[in-house]
This record gives sequence, structure tokens and C-alpha cells, in this order.
Amino acid sequence: GKKKKKGGGAGGAGPSQEPEEGAEAPSEADAAEAAKKAEEARLLLLLETLTEERIRFGITPESQAAASAEVAKAVRLDAEADEAEEEAEADEEDEEAALAALADAEVARAEARAALEKAKAAQAAARAAKAAAWAALEEARAALIEADLAVEGGETALEGSDAALEEAAAAADAARTAAAASRARAAAARTAADAAPQHS
Repeated sequence: GKKKKKGGGAGGAGPSQEPEEGAEAPSEADAAEAAKKAEEARLLLLLETLTEERIRFGITPESQAAASAEVAKAVRLDAEADEAEEEAEADEEDEEAALAALADAEVARAEARAALEKAKAAQAAARAAKAAAWAALEEARAALIEADLAVEGGETALEGSDAALEEAAAAADAARTAAAASRARAAAARTAADAAPQHS
């Protein structure tokens, strides 16, 4: 019924305001009175029309209240639907954010795994280098021991050669002395032989 009020004729007051031909223009009070009467007539006609429509469509205060309640319910349900749609959109945004966070977490986990594998490889390389260093140290120690032994052997050989040299020098001196004695004896024998009388 409310829509009917909006659509009622708006020109009902028009004819009473038009002056008759050959007459003076009505005063403002007469025009206002005429407009008031025309408005009353229009409202009475509208009320009669509304009453006829209520009777024709079976509109009662109870049915109108029920219809108003249905309209209010529809408005409430529409508002609830809008709120539910907004919540659904917010949930979708939260889901997208959660999925993005999950993807970031998976990337971070993959990077962490790669870093762990790299650290393990570096650790293995360090252990291998340490083992190689220990092996090289053992080899150096063995080489040092061998060198020490070689030095000791060389010193012993040198000492032995010194003793042999001294022995050889002593033997050479003794041989020279013996040779000189032999030459002296030979010279004395020759002298003695020359001094002996010669027998014919």
C-alpha cells in the first residue's frame, strides 16, 4: 500500500488554480483555500481507491503485518547473506594467505635441507682433509725417523771411517819406519860386504 501513495496523481490541485476568462486573478487566500480543498478531495479519492484495493486483494491488517514481517525477514536474510558472503570472501583471503605462507614455508624448508646437505658435504670434506693431514703427518714423522736413522748411520760411518783413516795412517807410518830400517840394514850389509877382504 505504501507504493500506491507514492504513485498517486500529483496534478489534482491544478484545475482549481486556473482563473476563469474575463475574471480577476484570485487572491492568495482564495488560491490556498482552493488548493486545500483540491488536496482533500484527492486524498479522499486516494483513500477510497486504497480501500477498494484492500477489499479486492483481501488485504487485512493481519495479512499486511504478516507481509511486513516477511519483508523484514527477507531484508534480514539478505543482510545475513551479505555478511556470509563477506565472511566467505575473508575466509578465501585467509585461505590464500595460508596457502602462500605454506608455500613460503615449503621453500624455506627446501632451502634449509639444501643448506644442511651443503653443511654435511663440507663436514665430510673437512673430515677427509683432517684424515689426509693426519696421514701426511704420520708420513712426515716416518720420514723424519728415517732421516734421523740415516743421520745416525752417517755419523757412525763417519766415525768408522775416521778410525779406519787413523789406522791406515798408523800402518803407513809403521811401514815407512820398517822400510827405512830395512834400507839401513841393507846399506850396513853392503858396507860390511865391501869392507871384507877379497879372496882370489
